[in-house]
Amino acid sequence: MAPRSAPRSRAVAPGLLVLAALAASLVYLGSLGPAYSVKGAWQGQPSTLKDTVKGDFGSVMEGLEPKVSFPPIAYHREGVALSVEDGRLNADYTAKLDGDTMLQLRVNDEQEWRASLQGEDASLRVRGQGADLDSLSWEAAQSSSVEDVGDVKVEFNSDKEYNLTVVREMLARIAGAELDAKVRATNAGVTGRLGARRELPGGVEASYSVENPVGVYDLASSTHRGRLSADVAGGKAVLQVEGDSSSQAYEG
Repeated sequence: MAPRSAPRSRAVAPGLLVLAALAASLVYLGSLGPAYSVKGAWQGQPSTLKDTVKGDFGSVMEGLEPKVSFPPIAYHREGVALSVEDGRLNADYTAKLDGDTMLQLRVNDEQEWRASLQGEDASLRVRGQGADLDSLSWEAAQSSSVEDVGDVKVEFNSDKEYNLTVVREMLARIAGAELDAKVRATNAGVTGRLGARRELPGGVEASYSVENPVGVYDLASSTHRGRLSADVAGGKAVLQVEGDSSSQAYEG
């Protein structure tokens, strides 16, 4: 009786032809040069490979997890820019309104937009979703120097949060010590810091400051910081102490 191997050979032949065609396709595509990259991973049982030989690629394809990374595309001309980032189209517009004020606007293909006005001492940022006024949010800031007051900066936003900061680098001079102060007011309360620094004989510099937590006006809860520094053997020796009425920490 003749061996019965012909049916088995006919069953394997179509699978081998499919694998050969797939390999040829991969070689051809690889020669074209990548326009974008695709990364994937596959996990499966060894029995899945038997199905592949038979021409059944369904199990293999289900295990593939492709990750496609498209190259960024951008176009810029006279303040106008179009770009594609992570599959999203963005349009940008930038213009100089006067000597120190810049206008910037960005809109994407999901109708999300943001705009900003940035000047030397003031700024305004607004963002929203299409024409929906309920999604509108903004934040603004302005800074200036006021005589006999100090450097003033105020920040506030659409959530009715505010931050007012006043800094006076040179508040007064008492007994050879220079005093400075900083006050910051927020929705949670006010915090203030008073500092003093003085040059001592022998090139020693001493500084001290006291600052209360926001909204806490008990002196015992305030943080005290002291610092001594001096030039020693071509270097600088520093001793610092920080703490409140309950604990102190030293560093030097």
